[in-house]
Amino acid sequence: MDEAVITICLLAAVQGILLTIVLLTRKQNHTANKILAVATFFLSIDLMFAVYYAKGLYRGYPHVMGISYPFPLLYGPLFYLYVKLVSKKAVQFRTFDLLHFLPAVTVYILCIPVYLYSSEQKIEFLDNMINGIHSPMFAVFDIFVPIQGMFYALITIKIVKEYDKKIRNAFSNIDLINLNWLKYVAFAGFVIWTIVALLYFVRIFTPTFNESIQISLSILIYSIGYKGLKQPEIFLNPSADVFEPARSEKYKRSGLSDELAGEIGKKLKDFMASEKPYLDNDLSMQKLADQMNVSNHNLSEVINSRLNLSYYDFINSHRVEEFKRRIAEPANDLYNLLSIAFDSGFKSKGSFNSIFKKNTGMTPSEYKSKLRNIPQ
Repeated sequence: MDEAVITICLLAAVQGILLTIVLLTRKQNHTANKILAVATFFLSIDLMFAVYYAKGLYRGYPHVMGISYPFPLLYGPLFYLYVKLVSKKAVQFRTFDLLHFLPAVTVYILCIPVYLYSSEQKIEFLDNMINGIHSPMFAVFDIFVPIQGMFYALITIKIVKEYDKKIRNAFSNIDLINLNWLKYVAFAGFVIWTIVALLYFVRIFTPTFNESIQISLSILIYSIGYKGLKQPEIFLNPSADVFEPARSEKYKRSGLSDELAGEIGKKLKDFMASEKPYLDNDLSMQKLADQMNVSNHNLSEVINSRLNLSYYDFINSHRVEEFKRRIAEPANDLYNLLSIAFDSGFKSKGSFNSIFKKNTGMTPSEYKSKLRNIPQ
């Protein structure tokens, strides 16, 4: 490991310790942030040990050797539990959740004989490990770690996707409460663990590869800590399940008759046209149901099953049409596109651009140019 990589690892480790302290003292998402703080702490210590091994410090201080060996078995479970808590799929950490850490505890127990080695034996043992000479037990561990990492990355991605469906059926603006960053981090973790597993089988671990893994860990610490600090507290309707079944299952035993569904559908269409509730950029499903004086569940079923749309897509399609109506008026040429978008109910530039292009196949500026017959 060259000096530049060592410097990056040490800086990331120090930053990780500082993030751990900040996360532990943060009031929002407190339980979730405790889990994230523990993960950040272990990642930081892992990086310090990477430098410890790379610099050959184990020869002078052999008795701390191996402390971080089972750490990779902690990252998947800790990140998974963080996602469960921050997405409100779990409301608190349970004693049962400790079972996720059983593999790491098992490895510590199996390593006890090595921890009891003399200094000379530990140095010899590690030299053999570095040269690829180790017992079958450690060979099994080396391949189990990336497989476990891939498994937890996949179930983490699954939770984030389920959560995304949930909020799209409850909120018309999800910019501040979506967990897309967690999905990207989990996907990156899956890719990294997959590469590690594949390289294990072809036996081409190189110093450059090991350095890449350490740099990846450094980037992970920065990204998770930074995003975790920015993640707001998420409040969902406590009277409803956080994760609802698929639409067909959710409404299979619904008491909503076709007649009542038709009445609500007509009432919804008239209300959207006359009152334009979508101009409220924080319009939630519950708020709309209250304004219409109908059941939240019945309104959800009409939008999801009868119109075959998520609430998010339903409301934002009306905002797109409102924007198109406003931009068609020559008087509005005095205003820029973003201000018209905000007046149409959108809350941010990013969501407006992506939603508009999804609905029209064009960017807002392209649409305006086409509307005014202005050549591109």
